[in-house]
Amino acid sequence: MRGVEPARQRHWDWRAAANFIGGGSAAGLFFFAAVASYEQGSWLLRAAPLAPMLVLVGLCCVASELGRPLRASNVFRRWRTSWMSREAIAVATFLPAAVATVVLRSPTVAWLAALLGLALLYCQARMLKAARGIPAWREPAIVPLIFATGLVEGGGMFVILSAAFGAVPGAALLALFALIAARLLVWGSYQARVGIPGAAPRGTVAILAEIRLPLELAGHLLPLGLLVIALVANSPIAASGGAVLALAAGWYLKLTLVTRAAYDQGFAIARAPARSPGYSHAGAKPGWA
Repeated sequence: MRGVEPARQRHWDWRAAANFIGGGSAAGLFFFAAVASYEQGSWLLRAAPLAPMLVLVGLCCVASELGRPLRASNVFRRWRTSWMSREAIAVATFLPAAVATVVLRSPTVAWLAALLGLALLYCQARMLKAARGIPAWREPAIVPLIFATGLVEGGGMFVILSAAFGAVPGAALLALFALIAARLLVWGSYQARVGIPGAAPRGTVAILAEIRLPLELAGHLLPLGLLVIALVANSPIAASGGAVLALAAGWYLKLTLVTRAAYDQGFAIARAPARSPGYSHAGAKPGWA
């Protein structure tokens, strides 16, 4: 017997997706900058200010949809059980650490901020998985998918900045290549698990199938090919092209997962209730259903 059909959730829109995009990109960018700072300290001044700005933009987007903004501080109270509270704490510690990195220009402080950024990224991934009512989010493969996507986004930004300043480190290209390949594998695993009959609503499966080919071709295979060209020919243009495509694919994937593919599971009644053979509504006692 049919009950309520799955429907797309309306509580989180593009503004919530912007928070995941900003936090993930910032965490990945700061991690790449922290690694590069040991060889070239100027990367702290180039990338470190951009990362907290991305986080703040995401927070401003989320704040714009708050119904009671004066109660926003309550998010810190549930840190024992809520991944949203843990994400808020990670943000509150990452931002001052990032500012301290810019002021002190210390690789050690940069590494501390980078680890806090990775903690922020992990909390965001677990926050999605904790949403039990959305099959596309509660799938365990969402955690490595969101984590890998954030690192790819940050690596893509780092390569774009490198090309803008004239030199792209070969190690950064290799790292970005490996992360894109890892994201492609995790994406395939995620799609396979969500595509199992009964694992997710038809709407979710249809949306993921719709974006699969363009995401894999334009967001993974083509960037991998451009990065190979960049490594072989030492081409900043090819490196930038691959990085832009990988970055855009990550943002598009997050936007799709948070908004379009986020159907709830609905419900169905396996067995319809049956009344006794002699029951008639007219003869029912008052108060009976």
